[in-house]
Amino acid sequence: MKRRILTGSAALLIIGMTLLAVFGYNYWSYCCGRCTVGTFLTLGPFGLALLALNALAAAVLVALRIRRRMRHSRTRCRCGATLADGWGFCPDCGEAASFSPS
Repeated sequence: MKRRILTGSAALLIIGMTLLAVFGYNYWSYCCGRCTVGTFLTLGPFGLALLALNALAAAVLVALRIRRRMRHSRTRCRCGATLADGWGFCPDCGEAASFSPS
């Protein structure tokens, strides 16, 4: 079974804490006169910048995971055996490799 990063109670905890942090900051801003009732649950410029940086970090993480998965699939046969560099067939099952040996 594959493990997902944000499932179940972990995702709910992170979402809840994020909403609590936004609510707390905006409540403080409202009390100081910097926030209105209409903009109470909106993100400010720093929150939007943080959200954009997190989206960028998530995209980089996904790209690195895809690259690692592709590299891993090139060095293994369908049966799971590890192929040596330059081998065109699997030493366990004898099946031809799906890539051309270099």
